[in-house]
Amino acid sequence: MRIFLAGIFALGLLLPIATSAQKLMGVVTEKDPKGKDQPLPGANVYWLGTSKGSTTKDNGVFLIDRVTGVNRLVISFVGYKADTLLITDQTNIKVELKSDQTLQAVTVEGWRPSTHFDNVSGINTVVMNEKELFKAACCNLSESFETNPSVDVAFTDAITGTRQIQMLGLSGPNTMISLENMPGVRGLASSQGIQFIPGTWINSIQVTKGTGSVINGYESIAGQINVELKKPQESDKIFLNGYVNSSGRTETNLIYTTQVSKKWATTFLTHGSARPLEMDQNKDSFLDFPKGRQINLVNRWVYNSGNGWLGQFTVKYLKDEKQGGQTGYDPEKDKFTTNRYGLEINTERSEFVGKLGYQFADKPYKSFGLQVNGVQHTHSSYYGFNIHDASEQSFYANLIYQSIIGSTFHKFKTGVSFLYDKYNETLLQAGISTVPFDFGRLERVPGAFIEYSYDDLKKFSVIAGLRVDQHNLFGTFFVPRIHAKYNLTETTTLRASAGKGVRVANIISENTGFLASSRALILQNQQTNKAYGFNPDVAWNYGFNFLQEFTLDYRAGSVSVDYFFTDFKNQAVLDLDRSPQQANFFGLTGKSFSHSIQAQVDYQLIRRLDLRMAYRWLDVETDYLDGRRQRPLIPKDRAFVNLSYKTKNAWVIDFTVQRIGKQRIPVTVSNPVAYQLPSFSNPYWMLNSQVTKDIGQKWSVYIGVENLGNFKLSNPIVAANDPFGTYFDSSMVWGPVFGRMWYAGFRYRVK
Repeated sequence: MRIFLAGIFALGLLLPIATSAQKLMGVVTEKDPKGKDQPLPGANVYWLGTSKGSTTKDNGVFLIDRVTGVNRLVISFVGYKADTLLITDQTNIKVELKSDQTLQAVTVEGWRPSTHFDNVSGINTVVMNEKELFKAACCNLSESFETNPSVDVAFTDAITGTRQIQMLGLSGPNTMISLENMPGVRGLASSQGIQFIPGTWINSIQVTKGTGSVINGYESIAGQINVELKKPQESDKIFLNGYVNSSGRTETNLIYTTQVSKKWATTFLTHGSARPLEMDQNKDSFLDFPKGRQINLVNRWVYNSGNGWLGQFTVKYLKDEKQGGQTGYDPEKDKFTTNRYGLEINTERSEFVGKLGYQFADKPYKSFGLQVNGVQHTHSSYYGFNIHDASEQSFYANLIYQSIIGSTFHKFKTGVSFLYDKYNETLLQAGISTVPFDFGRLERVPGAFIEYSYDDLKKFSVIAGLRVDQHNLFGTFFVPRIHAKYNLTETTTLRASAGKGVRVANIISENTGFLASSRALILQNQQTNKAYGFNPDVAWNYGFNFLQEFTLDYRAGSVSVDYFFTDFKNQAVLDLDRSPQQANFFGLTGKSFSHSIQAQVDYQLIRRLDLRMAYRWLDVETDYLDGRRQRPLIPKDRAFVNLSYKTKNAWVIDFTVQRIGKQRIPVTVSNPVAYQLPSFSNPYWMLNSQVTKDIGQKWSVYIGVENLGNFKLSNPIVAANDPFGTYFDSSMVWGPVFGRMWYAGFRYRVK
């Protein structure tokens, strides 16, 4: 408890440092029977005479925007005496509520879904909290979206176990994945990176469709997924998680937090996992998942001077090793021979993250912050005779200043950034060429940005930003973006956005699936002699969202509908149709676009039973060199239902069912008949369920099943019987390779 209270005053590090100045932070507590302070979750916090409010989190913490001209803050909770405070220049407060004995017989419960729209934000953002993440095993970030209908996660091939995120029908790298609003999964980590973030380390996830803020960079096209990891001011003192599943995978996670002094606190996050067993359910002689092991370590420190200075620094280390291919493969005897097909993917990554900010005591709306990030990433892999080796040295710095224009209705953020990426990358396809491709390059990108926001605190808000970046290889990037929100009523909200995104595609790391095949790399219609021979991907994204909150039979709910259109002006396109023996990359000459429509309902059917339903339709097409076609291996539509029920005696039951629509399969008509695939896949169903039992306040145990219906592709690998032949291809995967999978685990936590 001492750690919890002492850490509260570093709470500004929950958000980008530069955004904390216009907010008031605090903690609401009560006394337990022994007279000790205990956090009071769910308390209401609001400015007197306004509708501007917030609620306290599980640890009693709240964060609320200041309102110009209002200085009285009300804190209330059913069964406790309300308290009204005079707020002047405070930035952090602690409030203790006293029990109101006259209300002991009254019980009032509120409801909020574990995934909800951020109604305060001017940008269309959905927040997934810890409760949502605990609905599934959530072993890593790639498995954190099983109960989120906006994000798809698909396997890139049938033998490496690599997963990739899809949003708005676009592949993962078109979505910026950030860690606490700093670079996260990008560069050489594009394919494997989402599996390097353990789920138990995650405190919350913010999912933004469409282009995000210009402050975070120019690379967001389809959206942004921002991951907030556990921090000292909100972590349990000890958190231990263990997991095992029927595919032989085991893992352990330990989080330890301590308050070193009044100004310093630290959290250690450790992860170890292994899959030592060979599994081949469909008996095609290939492992369904590669064997492997991973060790992942993070140590983060936070600092609060007490006089306006806030800071944190984090060091990270990861080592991940995978070995797959045919059963019985032994690298010492079989590597680079035709005895058995094998692969290895080995990654080592070291990283440093630092943040420093200052909040002006007499002007709480004014602050500045500096963010820095350095990465050393080494990737060594081979797939049969395809050898892909790469290393990356990356440095990022972002300096942000924020203040107001006249009043807090008008705010601005401005700053400068610098991105440095050095890549050494080679690809040798030994069975096709004796000369390796060399994709080494150096990128230096200084940039500047400004973002203006207006919020009348009642109906209308707008965020407009512009950034300019000077790329040493590709010239100047101009990236404008705008987000608007209008509250038609207290329960009806409209949002609209438009903006541009630019990114340099790492075509090999982002499309490693073709390496697990006999396809030869072909580069066509090259536009430059830099990088891979293609200009950066450039796209405009336009979006609209309608949100209606309602009350039906005294229970709350919401309905949301959104539409997004993404229009590429340039793109490095992978064409798998031109020949089943080739992976053709070419620079876009025509149109490439995505239409996405999604409707979603969240409602509490009965007390403690939550329902989420969603349906999404996609139209994703590209002008290939021989005509316009639907992009392959992208579901045309998706229907989704999630039910979550919590009993009075601490059982939690979650059930998710999805129908994944048909997908176009790349053309294989030139293959022999035995190795041809249909033009489209069939729709299929996926059912997942988990049961969790809380035992006291410290222990939880859970058991679950993925793919309850046991649906799996019967022959996911083309020419699996001839892996060194012309027609071998494991990248044509449109459904699960592994059937029904059971898992179990436990959680232990000390507050």
